Amino acid sequence: MSWNHRILARKEKEEVYFEIYEVYYDKNGKPNGYTENPTSIGGETIKEITWQLNKMLECRRKPILWAGDNFPNEYKKQIK
Repeated sequence: MSWNHRILARKEKEEVYFEIYEVYYDKNGKPNGYTENPTSIGGETIKEITWQLNKMLECRRKPILWAGDNFPNEYKKQIK
């Protein structure tokens, strides 16, 4: 099983809220789960924190996924 950081969207009332989670993938590379809570930043060294921050920046280049019942569908901003 592999994982990476991804931005997940969730709807709260009429607003969409975005957070970074660790998303897990099956053997075919399809998202099949994510951590219960958003990712926090921490480590034993500044180098570890820098690695985490860089990986979080990388996730901005990937499609945003819905959290909750709509996971792992992609979030697509709806034009009003």
